[in-house]
Amino acid sequence: VVHQEVPLCENMSIAHNVFMGSSLSTKGIFVNEKFMFSETEKLLKKFKLNCHPDDLVGDLSIAEQSIVQIAKAVYFQPRILILDEPTAALTNDQRTIIFDIIRELKQKHQTTIIYISHRLEEVIEIGDTVTVLRDGQYVTTEKVSNLSIDNIVNLMVGRDIKKEMNIKSFSTGETLLRVENLTRKGEFENISFDLKKGEILGFGGFVGAGRSEVMMSLFGFNKADSGEIFIENEKVNIKSPRDAIKNGIGLIPESRKDDALIETMSIQQNAQVVIINQLLKGILINSTAADNKMTEMVDKYKIKAGNVKNPILTLSGGNQQKVIIARWISNNPKILLCDEPTRGIDVGAKAEVYQILREIASQGIGIIIVSSELPELLALSDRIAVMHEGKLTGVLNRNEATEESVMKYAAAVV
Repeated sequence: VVHQEVPLCENMSIAHNVFMGSSLSTKGIFVNEKFMFSETEKLLKKFKLNCHPDDLVGDLSIAEQSIVQIAKAVYFQPRILILDEPTAALTNDQRTIIFDIIRELKQKHQTTIIYISHRLEEVIEIGDTVTVLRDGQYVTTEKVSNLSIDNIVNLMVGRDIKKEMNIKSFSTGETLLRVENLTRKGEFENISFDLKKGEILGFGGFVGAGRSEVMMSLFGFNKADSGEIFIENEKVNIKSPRDAIKNGIGLIPESRKDDALIETMSIQQNAQVVIINQLLKGILINSTAADNKMTEMVDKYKIKAGNVKNPILTLSGGNQQKVIIARWISNNPKILLCDEPTRGIDVGAKAEVYQILREIASQGIGIIIVSSELPELLALSDRIAVMHEGKLTGVLNRNEATEESVMKYAAAVV
């Protein structure tokens, strides 16, 4: 099984992760390091991963960790291979490599593949048959040749999503955020843009272009080396997430598991961690106020939770994401930074997140969305800023933005 959330040991090398639990890596009672590293090196070459077997997994990007997990599963040539959202963090080139290997497994080794994905174009490309589930119930199984993407979407959600798409702009034209020449050595340089009140500003580009790094800098995780940030025409100095929050900025990070969820806490505790001071009565939490606030959050954001006192990990990815959104909106931010806000969630939950983001924008909150899914950027954004290798290559208005134009700026061929 290749899990959606990468279950690797970050403090161990790639080679040790690949062979963990395998008797192949032992020589008597000792670990056969030479064999492990030799085999891992071949595996990395096969997957075209520019890493060394001795590299720590914790030093790899999310995309590289995902490939290591897939490579580990493939190496042992299973009869049945279950892939759960295997390409969620990958670039198009990396996706192509994975698909080629999947085809090889099918043809040469007769491996049966169960491929779970919300990227329906991938299901059409790689699948032979499609089984659709909705709300935990079996819906149908059909040959891929009998279905289109629209057919699959309608089967998954039980309604026509396209009819729900609303491209109305809520931008007031009043500048909320202005960024001038923001630079962090080795990550991005001279990034300048503005964000209007009520605007949804998309950030496009290939994985590794520096978009996430800019968001982390704006939120104070990684302080920029130079540049200026203005909020409502006032210069602000953001050195930490605390500074960002004080200045009305919220962040939905790329990795829910690593950077947003507090796994040891309940659904309610995760939702209210940012507003804990608002719920205090003296030095204790006012449980009645907290419960009432949580009921309001559940209703407003359609969070499907049997009991909000349950652990956060009992929720689906889509509902976890709604909890994170509710967490920040309850704090009345001016700006919401969303890094891959629909990664790893199903089509129905995506539509709900889109609707929530539009409602947030209608309140005058400025939203920045980083997304590797072009249709998502084009559907949601009033404007799209595009990055290439740490530089901003262009900002496109809605009437200028097409998949082709965004890709040209992402590849810096304009």
